[in-house]
Amino acid sequence: MRIFINNEEVVCKNNLVIKEKMLSTSSTILNNCYPLSWEQDKDYTSRFYYPKDYSKCLIYEGEDLIFCGCIKNTGKISLNPREPHYCDLQVLDFKTLLSEGETLNYVITDKTITEAIEQVVGSINDYGFVVGEIEISNPDDIINAYSTLNKTAYDVFQYIADITQSRWFTRMVDENTIAIDFYDPSLMTKVDPIEYTQEYFEENEILDMSFNYSTKDYRNKQIMTSDEVYGNIELTETKISDGYSTTYVCDNQIGNITGITVNGVAKSVVTKEQKKYGISGDFIYQPGENTFTSNTTLSTGSVLVVFYYPIVKGREIILDSAESSRIGAQIDRKGTISRYENRNDTTSSQELQKIGQSYLKFKGKPQITLKVISTMNLFNIGEVVNFESPITELSVDYMVKNKTINMYINGEKTFYTFELVNNFNSEDEINYFDNQRAKSQGNIGEGEQITRNIDIESTALIKFYDTSIEEVSIGTLTTLDFQLDSVL
Repeated sequence: MRIFINNEEVVCKNNLVIKEKMLSTSSTILNNCYPLSWEQDKDYTSRFYYPKDYSKCLIYEGEDLIFCGCIKNTGKISLNPREPHYCDLQVLDFKTLLSEGETLNYVITDKTITEAIEQVVGSINDYGFVVGEIEISNPDDIINAYSTLNKTAYDVFQYIADITQSRWFTRMVDENTIAIDFYDPSLMTKVDPIEYTQEYFEENEILDMSFNYSTKDYRNKQIMTSDEVYGNIELTETKISDGYSTTYVCDNQIGNITGITVNGVAKSVVTKEQKKYGISGDFIYQPGENTFTSNTTLSTGSVLVVFYYPIVKGREIILDSAESSRIGAQIDRKGTISRYENRNDTTSSQELQKIGQSYLKFKGKPQITLKVISTMNLFNIGEVVNFESPITELSVDYMVKNKTINMYINGEKTFYTFELVNNFNSEDEINYFDNQRAKSQGNIGEGEQITRNIDIESTALIKFYDTSIEEVSIGTLTTLDFQLDSVL
């Protein structure tokens, strides 16, 4: 093994551990690190070694580049003149630049999922990122309007993964290039299954294998709320021109105007954003406002009819009745395990619904974690492997979520620890489980009021003004879709 920092070869303490993770930034620690050149005169006390932050670090095993990243933190540099002046270094892979790099500031408008990924990657290609494999089941779905303002590329990729119910991760191409891959779980790369036989263990040098169950992030009911989403029902309003004003007020915030007629004649409509790019229209509006403007003054008594989708408060309920019944039967009481989250980063009720469905898809069953320790590099992050287990519950597909490489500088065997999960949940301990993840306020004060929301879990049908209720079945998941302008 050879290590280079800023093209200078360095050495470190005998043991080196590289932690590769699917979503979290992969990392390693170089203990007692100093330049290889110091070995020529064995003078470790008259010089100091402390590479600057964000210095480039390359780690090779033979001719293969196995890790590439940058120095994040430097520590434990002794100032004792009698002690060696080497240091400990924390090295992060370049995935860290997805969340540390420049924030974005544009709106993804009327683009397919593939085009949206390409647009975001294009915004950060100066950091060495390129579009990798996009193997998802709905690449041509349209993102109507998503604002990336003050969001990092990491945030946007996570959002795209949520609405497409896919998994994303990075893949090192070379020392200067990292690919961004998106995969539907059913389309991820499959490798040969794990066999529970003595021969398989010996051939693949498996030292140990174990499993555990976890429900720390489990839920079978997901409530999604948003302060502003596009309504599902198109509204129609009639306005009468007074002969001098060019601004007209709607009863609701405007999400999308689909058409305007004046005395029965259809007119063209553009947004302020489109006007800025030279697109002209008879009427102009800005999503999020409740007014639209005419380019000309209409004669007194002219009849305007505007057709638009309003922006309303959104609430989506997604529940897995089968899972709820399973738990209820086991504990002899109601088996609904509920989580909620407020997501104001989406303006679409359909996307809000998809995010909730994604949560239940990947967190709606207990997580089985399979841990495999071997001296062979059996799997890569993001691969799928089936376990032919003697235990029925374990005989399912698993996704390789984390990999730890334990190396020895002096040439001893390298040990690999793989963490595989059955529910394909890619989140790690740093970002899992906050039941009130985006809670905006705590207890109410004296004289304050709260809105009462009604969750529908039976066959009852309740209608509100500007409300559509749509039941969508996805496997065992049932979604009750609400668009509320006012709550009874």
